[in-house]
Amino acid sequence: MPELFVTRHAISRYQERVESVPEHEVHRRLNSPTCLKAAEFGAPYVKLAGGQRVVLFDWRVITVLACGHWEGRLAPARDPLNRREERYAAS
Repeated sequence: MPELFVTRHAISRYQERVESVPEHEVHRRLNSPTCLKAAEFGAPYVKLAGGQRVVLFDWRVITVLACGHWEGRLAPARDPLNRREERYAAS
C-alpha cells in the first residue's frame, strides 16, 4: 500500500493543533492504517481522537483542522483547481 504524501503545512498544523512532536513522528502518525484506508476509499476527512480532522485529497494530507472547525468550510471539490475531471482532462 502506498504512503500518503504529507505536506509541510499539514505537519505544522498537526504540531500546532494536536501535539508538538517531531516531523518524522507526525509523518508516521498521519500514515496510519486508518488514514491510508480513508484515502483508498476517497474520504475527504479523518477525525482524530481529539476531535481534529485530517484533510485528505488525492493521496495527500493537506492540513489538520482544529476541533470544532466546520468541515463544509473547506471543500476542495468546489475549487476548479482541485476537480479531478478538469485536472486530468487538461493533462
